[in-house]
Amino acid sequence: MGPLLKFRRRIKLSILDKESIERIHLTSLQILEKIGIKIYSEEALNVLKNTGCQVDEKEKIAKIPSHLVEEALRKCPKNFKLYARNPQYDLPLNGEQTYIFTNGTCTLTIDLETGERRRSIKDDLVKTAILTDALEGMHGYFPIVVPSDYPGYLHGLHELEASLNYTEKHVMLGSTSMREEAKLQIKMAETVVGGEEELRKRPIISSLFCVTPPLKLDKEATEATLEFAKVGIPVRIMSMPLLGMSSPVTLAGALSMANAEILGLLTIIQLAYPKTPIMYAVDPMGMEPKRGNFAPCLPSAILINCAGIQLAKEYYGLPCGDGFSSASKVPDPQAAYENALTAFCMMAAGADVISGPGGLESYNVLSYEQFLIDYEICTMIFSILNGFEVNDETLALDLMIKKGHEGVFISEKHTLKHFRELWVPMIADFNSYEMWVKEGSKDMVQRAKEKVKEILETHKPTPLEPEIQEKLKEILKEGEEKIPH
Repeated sequence: MGPLLKFRRRIKLSILDKESIERIHLTSLQILEKIGIKIYSEEALNVLKNTGCQVDEKEKIAKIPSHLVEEALRKCPKNFKLYARNPQYDLPLNGEQTYIFTNGTCTLTIDLETGERRRSIKDDLVKTAILTDALEGMHGYFPIVVPSDYPGYLHGLHELEASLNYTEKHVMLGSTSMREEAKLQIKMAETVVGGEEELRKRPIISSLFCVTPPLKLDKEATEATLEFAKVGIPVRIMSMPLLGMSSPVTLAGALSMANAEILGLLTIIQLAYPKTPIMYAVDPMGMEPKRGNFAPCLPSAILINCAGIQLAKEYYGLPCGDGFSSASKVPDPQAAYENALTAFCMMAAGADVISGPGGLESYNVLSYEQFLIDYEICTMIFSILNGFEVNDETLALDLMIKKGHEGVFISEKHTLKHFRELWVPMIADFNSYEMWVKEGSKDMVQRAKEKVKEILETHKPTPLEPEIQEKLKEILKEGEEKIPH
């Protein structure tokens, strides 16, 4: 495994002007002041109540004044790192780079051997973690599937155990649903890094919290998030509005409400545990009006996604990122163009993290072939957004004068020096038709399948020490006893 693929973002996509961003922010503050957030956690309600918020304890609704939100935003770190088991793969969130993660919640997997759909299992976590570990343009791992071969209350622990064992890169947890689960996940991370203080210095995991639109915070998930914040683990706060269902159908309205939800939880976290690293994420489902279906790859969703990134980066100064997934059911042209457009727009808008390679049917299905196709797409986008330098060296005027009208440049030192700057495909085919036929007339899905198998056969992640592996297994057993089910 080589160094991570990195680039400087030179091309920028802007969706909103400054006045529009300001209006969305002010509308979000009005939502929090006039409507409030319904919070099912007594602990979270008490945090707000103790700071002077108006709390209706019977209805569990807290109305949060603007000055508290502004105070909380000031407490958020503007730059921080996502640390990795191997420090070589630490990720500074400084706004210059977009990092690629996998995405989660795939309950089904298209089997790599049979091509048939089946329930996702823990072995799929192992294999996708290995792929992430092997590919230099994959920067971190989000447990991509829900392992059906273990009880639901143990999913989070088995996801983290597989992740820590099979990749040295940063692990972003799925939405942890219970406090006790969070405590055991923290214990796992502490076991790997060498204790509580070491984890606080170098949190090798981060946590995702999904708000429940419209304007609600789940009890157990909120309290799990506070457990992570207590020990300094970064929290990625995500709102996933369904346009026209759980939010207004208008894009400005949906974004204003989603932003209010994120700011509400952000305020609770910063009041309880100031300086907790926060990542911002709006990941909407757009409505396809012909049949009323929802998908994250529709133009309305992409626009909200990118506008949310702009709001986070330009107005709040917060690291941010979202996910992408095609609505297609199989790896096909629809999957390719939906994921390419979504990923390009989010990267160009300035996302620090985007997650998604391998996901189909709106985050529900894993395809190993699509994993590599999406990876190829993302590396091509990296190359485009990197732009190019214009200076004496790159203009190469002296070389052109030297070669004149008959010169061939391929053997020149200048060519060899800059040759490595060019994008290199992994599975795309640029051969002639005759050569393509000679090599088996394979389409991209076939080539991707072969490459996945090659990586899984040849790449061996650096293992955890045997005693650490055993301690992680003991924590899995502890979860069977302690997590309510």
